Amino acid sequence: MFVVSDELALVFCTPLAMRKLTGAPALNAGLERAILRRRGEHQGNAISNIGGWQSLPDLLDWPEPEVKQFAAELDRTVHQIWSFAPILAPGAPPPAPVKYQAYGWANVNEKGDYNSLHVHPGTHLSVVYYVATGRPDPDTPTNGRLELRDPRPAAGFSRPPGLNFGQAALIRPQAGLMVAFPAWVEHWVHPFQGHGQRISIAINVTVDGAAT
Repeated sequence: MFVVSDELALVFCTPLAMRKLTGAPALNAGLERAILRRRGEHQGNAISNIGGWQSLPDLLDWPEPEVKQFAAELDRTVHQIWSFAPILAPGAPPPAPVKYQAYGWANVNEKGDYNSLHVHPGTHLSVVYYVATGRPDPDTPTNGRLELRDPRPAAGFSRPPGLNFGQAALIRPQAGLMVAFPAWVEHWVHPFQGHGQRISIAINVTVDGAAT
């Protein structure tokens, strides 16, 4: 519960972290080279992806320096979204650093490719990072967008004016954008329409507790 005032509180809040990385162009150039090289070497996985290519879930172990730089940015995002919890308890001490485990994979989508509706069971956070967005067709408003479903199943029965209960959150891909949300939130990726390749990285994070 997030206390707004003595007479108003927000309940069932769902945190969402979104930030644009500084120095993203150089980082993304190296990540794109590493991802496309492995795409040429490995058939890849087929899990939530309908079409497209998905790497093995060992991306954070790749030796490229850009992967190490990306891992440092991931660490910052994990601590950013995890620090949301104490905000809900007024007077709570500043959040302690957390220990966590993470693994990730790359996605390459071309025209017509998408990811079906899913969650990430057994983990705490899902993180998405956009390496490249291709050249989307401007006549397709939902082109390649990440959609997060409202996790409250009955919220859609009421559509009060001015409030977005039951409405999905649509996030437009931007190169250099990192997004983090609870792994139990249903999400999917709309089909990519356009030219080039929509390249992203997905990470599963499991938090073990406060760092010692």
